[in-house]
Amino acid sequence: MQLVALTAPDGHRERWDIKTAYLTLLSWHSYFKDTDNAKEPTKIANQIGKFVGDDIKQVHMYLVYLDGFNGDLYSKLSLLAHNSNKSTVQLYFVMKSIGNSDYLRHNKEQEPERQQLINRIKQVTNNDQETLRRLTELTKLFIDGQLHYSNLEG
Repeated sequence: MQLVALTAPDGHRERWDIKTAYLTLLSWHSYFKDTDNAKEPTKIANQIGKFVGDDIKQVHMYLVYLDGFNGDLYSKLSLLAHNSNKSTVQLYFVMKSIGNSDYLRHNKEQEPERQQLINRIKQVTNNDQETLRRLTELTKLFIDGQLHYSNLEG
């Protein structure tokens, strides 16, 4: 069983099962997403709220972080990042362009190289659009600088 350590602003720490934390965060996130129509959060959702706060962007960041453990997304991202001469930012934009009909080719000479990367991404994600979406979202956390330990401490 994988555990995640949560730290409250007052320094109180607890270890939670990743699946329980993920499902609880999902509930907490949905509560903030539609507070007008949402029912009161559960006791466990209120409990996780003490650790992650009530900023929906912060809650979403934790949700994406924990979702990375489902389906081994961190390993998939590592495979793509380490077996490529592209930066993580370039990798992110190529992932965003897959399936996007509005993508404009900027340099025709680089298209074969881009196509090789697309093929590699499709191979790593088993050409599954949902896995690609989740992987793209996880990659964005790295690019935005949100995914580093100082942000995850509490």
